[in-house]
Amino acid sequence: MKFTFIANNDFDGVGQTAVNLSNNLNLMGQKCEVLVLHKKFKNNNTTILKRSLFKRLLLFFFNFLKKDFNELFGIGYSVINFDYLKKKLIGTDVVVIFTFYKVISNDQLEKIFNLNKIVYLRPLDIEMATGGCHFNNFCVKFKNSCNNCPKFNFSNWVKFPEINLNKKKKIIKKYKPRVLVQNKYVKSIFDQSNIFKKIKKDILYIGTNAIRSKKISKDLAKKYLGINKNEKIVLFATFNLNSFIKGGHLLKESIKILDNDKKLNNKIKIRFLTLGNKNGFDIETKNIKWTHLDVTKSNQELNYILRASDTMVCPSLFCFGPHIVEEALLNEVPVVAFNLGSAQEFVKNGLNGYLIKKYDTRKYANAIKKIITKEKFVFSKLQYKIIKKKCSADSEVRKLVGLAQEDLDKKIV
Repeated sequence: MKFTFIANNDFDGVGQTAVNLSNNLNLMGQKCEVLVLHKKFKNNNTTILKRSLFKRLLLFFFNFLKKDFNELFGIGYSVINFDYLKKKLIGTDVVVIFTFYKVISNDQLEKIFNLNKIVYLRPLDIEMATGGCHFNNFCVKFKNSCNNCPKFNFSNWVKFPEINLNKKKKIIKKYKPRVLVQNKYVKSIFDQSNIFKKIKKDILYIGTNAIRSKKISKDLAKKYLGINKNEKIVLFATFNLNSFIKGGHLLKESIKILDNDKKLNNKIKIRFLTLGNKNGFDIETKNIKWTHLDVTKSNQELNYILRASDTMVCPSLFCFGPHIVEEALLNEVPVVAFNLGSAQEFVKNGLNGYLIKKYDTRKYANAIKKIITKEKFVFSKLQYKIIKKKCSADSEVRKLVGLAQEDLDKKIV
């Protein structure tokens, strides 16, 4: 069976998810290629799509109309050469689309459906269900209609989001593709969507990379990182540490609460470890040491970082994942997170971490304290087994192949 994945890149959360699944499909005897706009790593199964310079400039102008210039926003517009994409899809049985933004316009989406392929949607953010925003910041317009979008200046006359949502809805309603959501939290959001509420959704958990969760001793991992084995490590890892949606600004408040806890700091030594692009992220502490590591390209190094950590913090405010939640838990690292995304499904209070109500930085700090001081906290082996079973690479591949074979059989009949 031949699969083709369409993603924005091969290096962030979405890109890595697509590439890892592609690699695992190929290892298990299937064929898979990933088509991307941006390629960072050397991978023979990843190909860069051809793009139009004129379309890229026009899209920049559309995004210039937004109030927030840092956030991605798609309006059903593509920058790629569709004839090139069409040629790449020759011989493909199953097309899995991870994002629309810049890659696929509404018209091109309909053309892909008309190529007589099995087409699945794999939303790793909310953009597919909205008029264009990747992170809706509590806006619930996507449940009905994205009119008067708050993301644009002069929103009363800028109709792009509403038009985009309505076009997508018409196409999705006509072709009814399978939607492969990554967890129950995402399914609940798409069940409310104006576009997808009546469309079938299958939960396909993201498969973890086995290299990232090898059982290395904590002392050995700390030695590898050059960190004293007696220090307690609080890990914050994300592609962009300073992104509002990742909640780093709230995490800093919690870290400062711990930093000012004299009794705690007299008892143990704490190191705040960050991993990712800083992009201006900074924090001043008196008692807690801070070490920053840039984005790692090595799965083995990430394994060492996770294994060395005593807890991983995930203060994300709008994420469907992040995928690193499952990776931390499979390294038996307790997670403290706000109550959403992957954490909502896999983190069980007092068993493998704590779920905290959004914005409650004091309770967030207290949860970190409970874990690093081990106050009545023992990592649950049962929860570990549940996550390992649901989030294995083998499970993800087998379910995807099973769904595809089922749909191909129906198509032949």
